[in-house]
Amino acid sequence: MGKSRNSDWPAVFFLLLLVGALLTAFTPLPAKGQQPPLREGCRAVSKIEYDAAKREYIVISKGGRYLQIGYFWRRHYWWCHV
Repeated sequence: MGKSRNSDWPAVFFLLLLVGALLTAFTPLPAKGQQPPLREGCRAVSKIEYDAAKREYIVISKGGRYLQIGYFWRRHYWWCHV
């Protein structure tokens, strides 16, 4: 006799569970990481500006500091006045 259909359900269940977990893990959260830090006087900056400040060792200076916020796959960069 041939294989019954019921023997494939664990593999199908595992595949659906894996796809669901991946979709949940990589779904962007709406505007959660885009909010500025809780202090006033912060403005969004580009990654290029942040990297230039990092290269020149002025991430923290007398006038303000650069912040890097967010997950590793979606970073947001801010400059906040001290």
